[in-house]
Amino acid sequence: MDLARGSLLALVYRATGMAFWVALGIITARALSLSDLGVYVSTVVVIQSVGAVVASFASASGYFVTRRHRPPGEVASNALLLALLMGGGVFVLGLMGWVVYQGEYRSLLLLSGLALLPIVGRHALGGVFLGTNRLWQYNFSIHGPAYAAVVLLLVWVVALDHRTTEGALAAWIGGQYVSFAVLLLMGRSWWAWFAHHQPDWRLIGGFVSFGAVTGLAGFVSFFNYRVDQLLVAGLDGSTGAGIYSRAVAAAEALWLFSTSIAVASYSSIGSLTRQEAAALTSRSVRHTLFIVSSGAVVLFLLAPFLLSLMFGPRYEAAATSLRILCVGTALFAPQTLLANYFTVQMGRPWISLSIAAVSCLINIGVSMILIPRVGYVGGAWATTISYVAVAAMAVVIFLRTSDARFSDLWRIRRDDIATYGRLAGRLWSQNPLRRQATGPGSAP
Repeated sequence: MDLARGSLLALVYRATGMAFWVALGIITARALSLSDLGVYVSTVVVIQSVGAVVASFASASGYFVTRRHRPPGEVASNALLLALLMGGGVFVLGLMGWVVYQGEYRSLLLLSGLALLPIVGRHALGGVFLGTNRLWQYNFSIHGPAYAAVVLLLVWVVALDHRTTEGALAAWIGGQYVSFAVLLLMGRSWWAWFAHHQPDWRLIGGFVSFGAVTGLAGFVSFFNYRVDQLLVAGLDGSTGAGIYSRAVAAAEALWLFSTSIAVASYSSIGSLTRQEAAALTSRSVRHTLFIVSSGAVVLFLLAPFLLSLMFGPRYEAAATSLRILCVGTALFAPQTLLANYFTVQMGRPWISLSIAAVSCLINIGVSMILIPRVGYVGGAWATTISYVAVAAMAVVIFLRTSDARFSDLWRIRRDDIATYGRLAGRLWSQNPLRRQATGPGSAP
């Protein structure tokens, strides 16, 4: 499968998933008060930040399938075992916190402890699906929770009127468990490995040692994406955090295309030669910047209208933040592609970790200065400044570790445009409606 076709397939899967994530955001924005939404979003950020560390130990499974060429069943089984151990440990910690803490949000500790097990399990299986280029299953590991959570939110929060932070969080966690159960069924052929083998603790140790760096990188990267949200909640209050969260959600929709290309090219980046991987990465960055920048312009112009249409009139105040974030998210979009090259091709996840750490520090520093002065808009400025700075850093490192030129990353080639035409032609020729219309004797 070539990059364009694979990217389109991944884009379709991700667009479907993003539609449900958007629906999830719309339901919570309209069902909860601004203050409850701020607490809900902040709690989810904390859960996902911790999950990014724990899950990366398990999601290192993709590396062992693509680069170490270990059997998928062996890798999946041992990764699942590791996920169960880590998820169970986090649940015990959450239970202990629930017993000891007697504050207002005591129940959130117990719910947070419950959330980690399915998150880790999903990443463990998702890494194997991605390493074997099973894109539909991999995308379900990412977006499956949204499918289930939308249904649970509509029933539990809206229909049964549990319009609280705890009610929304319970529905979100329920979606995690439902999707994890479905993934276990998708990988059911792998579990026969347990019947004939003992746990491979050396392989599990390999997950941990490789994931120690990727896990920290994953945490720092995710925390960098969300630290502004937490700082807005702490410095500007839960109401400001609720408004700002919708600007962040809308801006990050721009990453739909870049993430799709990253998913489609993941296994190729790991298996190609260094020169071929650099060329593929460069081409992917060009396509990403072209598409994402176009989308950013549209989102910038229509920001107030789209926020009001999706989340309600009370969120129009987030328009300025959204416009600022459009700049940063567009320039930061190729980062996932470059991170694949550093981690999967070069085997140096510490590069991505270092870049994410610098971005996070810039984000925190600027946020601490601006948010107390200009409110949640300062969070948008801090995020955009950090994104622009580390995007430049990642490009410099990539150019120095490959034979690519700077123009390879942004100058659109004639063949790039022709690629879209060829892809459209292939899709049109395979369109069953066209074949039916032209008749059986027509050329395909």
